[in-house]
Amino acid sequence: MPAPRRVSTAELVAAVRTIAERDGLDAVTMSAVAAAVGVRAPSLYKRAANRHELLRLAADDAVAELTAEVSALAAAIEDPREVLSGVARALRALAGRSPTVITLLFGAPAPQAGPSPEGVVPLMNVLLDSVGAIAPADRLSAARTLTAWAYGFCMMEQNGGFRQGGDVDAAFDRGLEIVLRGIGG
Repeated sequence: MPAPRRVSTAELVAAVRTIAERDGLDAVTMSAVAAAVGVRAPSLYKRAANRHELLRLAADDAVAELTAEVSALAAAIEDPREVLSGVARALRALAGRSPTVITLLFGAPAPQAGPSPEGVVPLMNVLLDSVGAIAPADRLSAARTLTAWAYGFCMMEQNGGFRQGGDVDAAFDRGLEIVLRGIGG
């Protein structure tokens, strides 16, 4: 009898993300992911106890992707406003590449399906450090404001919420300018 096929974490994550983006979060099931990676569903239980844990793998991967981009920006740029601008742009770019998976970062169907708290820490540190340089008295509220605005803009953009015409890229730039000005007092 041949040995069962071993699935790498990268293969598993890629399958979850592909299914989520192609068919939606509800389509991410143990059996669908197992079929996508060429194993039987019980084989996945070594890596994920249920579908929420599969979704968490995708959420953690998306956070790691965003963190890598944001950390590189923070290392290369000294101006905290430019770092925050880069954070918002990186979030928008991720939303463009992974419009379904990004929803796991802010609105997972269950707490276990969202990103691991420890996985979010490096991203939050960059965000809070940059915000703290321009709004030291209220770092968390300012970080939440920027994040909520950027994510809300992305969701409206993805859902066709900007039907009034005009340049959506220019609107993003202008909105970001206004939010950053407001954060900086």
